[in-house]
Amino acid sequence: MIDLNVAQIINEYFFSQDDVFTSDDFYHYLKSKGVKATKDEVIGLLHSSNLVFPLVNKEFITRAGVFEGRWFSFLPSKEEIEKGQIIIGHRCVPFINPEAAPDSISVMAGSKIIKSESAVFSMNLALDTFALYGEGYVIPYIINDPSNKDLSLGSVQYSMPSEVRLTSWPLKKIAGKEGIKYGDRILCRVFDWAENIVEMTVLHENQDQLIISEASIKRENWYTDFENGLLQSFDKNGPCDSIEDQLALLYLENQEQLCIRECGSAEEFLKHTTKIGFSSYGVESRIWRTGESVPYVGKWNQSVPSEFIFSDMTMTFSPPVLDAYLEDFICRNQNPKEKMTFDQLADIMFPKMLHLTADERQSILLNIEKRHDIIKQNFNSFSDYGIAPIRRRILELFTHINELVCDIAGSNVSVTDFPQQELVILSQLFSHVAHLLEDVENLVLREQFPVDDVALSLDGMEETFEDIVYTLKSALEKNKYKGFGLVE
Repeated sequence: MIDLNVAQIINEYFFSQDDVFTSDDFYHYLKSKGVKATKDEVIGLLHSSNLVFPLVNKEFITRAGVFEGRWFSFLPSKEEIEKGQIIIGHRCVPFINPEAAPDSISVMAGSKIIKSESAVFSMNLALDTFALYGEGYVIPYIINDPSNKDLSLGSVQYSMPSEVRLTSWPLKKIAGKEGIKYGDRILCRVFDWAENIVEMTVLHENQDQLIISEASIKRENWYTDFENGLLQSFDKNGPCDSIEDQLALLYLENQEQLCIRECGSAEEFLKHTTKIGFSSYGVESRIWRTGESVPYVGKWNQSVPSEFIFSDMTMTFSPPVLDAYLEDFICRNQNPKEKMTFDQLADIMFPKMLHLTADERQSILLNIEKRHDIIKQNFNSFSDYGIAPIRRRILELFTHINELVCDIAGSNVSVTDFPQQELVILSQLFSHVAHLLEDVENLVLREQFPVDDVALSLDGMEETFEDIVYTLKSALEKNKYKGFGLVE
């Protein structure tokens, strides 16, 4: 786990740096703050952070630098106009911090922060207005809105309520004396990216349908630019880690055409276009070409060797993941029937397909033992009691997924020879379970760890893994010896 003080220093830079910078600039900043890191570690951090975009010539720019002050807009629904309240949902994506929940955004109008309220909306509107977070995330975002105190993830597993209470903002305070009517647009810009402050004003639509305004013509051209930009992005960037990432890169690469006052919105575009729509992508969803399944391998990565495509997963043993294994190890060794050695733990964590040398294995064992001694000094069995069973269950699933990932990565079989959707699901499961382990190890939030909701999610993940494991192993065996023949 990154030291909290170091994390704060890093975030201060990412949240405030508006200009293009180099890895050397960032390295010297960290050094000036007393943070010890090598230049390679700094470069790795910049490439792995979702708050930074790599540019050409080894330069970088933060999301704050890209999106602060940029124009975007959305069209309130008829239901919102009638209720006099708007919800934000995905409408500020990708302009705000991707870690910020929509209900945490501060709305500003006329230089004043508007106090949020709460109101009841139809679930259909809520689902539409959170759709760009992607399948699998829409419901959690809605359920986790602080206005939903009595609604849990488990309660909507089989029956969706027709209405839901959400954080909202009063339109009369945004619109002022001129008011707002259906068809009027809300123009936005991020006033302060670090503080998630979004300024909003109303653009009144000309109700005379016989008159085509200049703004309407520019907005139609905006939809064309948006579509062309996305189609190019699919070939260049592939399906990104999320719809939010896809849109972030789109706006980064097309700022001058898209960040204008006469802009449309992504949600309107998807109703406007016939070429692009929502597509399943493993257990998630992406926006992609209509009628095409989203592949795991394409123009964006087909020249990359198979072992490197999976390398980001096989090396995802972050400190929290290691700590989770060690805490489970300590728990096991308190029971004489479950005792294991460090060698046995290393076998579980690092499958044979990784082909570790004797020196590498010895180095790993030394690091594991050192970290074990540190954790054991502060380990509290009583406080760990409630979290231990769910942590073990997560670890068991992670271990099985990791074994399969390593088998595929070390097989020398081309990734194109595997069924694409199953590969997508495997990579997503790896990422989701690794994040669960990191959440378990977040000591600050451990007391609020949602054990019941995570158990419910694990049910689905375990079933999904069982659904794909046979297909992937069959493809692995079928292709492993492809090209071999008998010597006559």
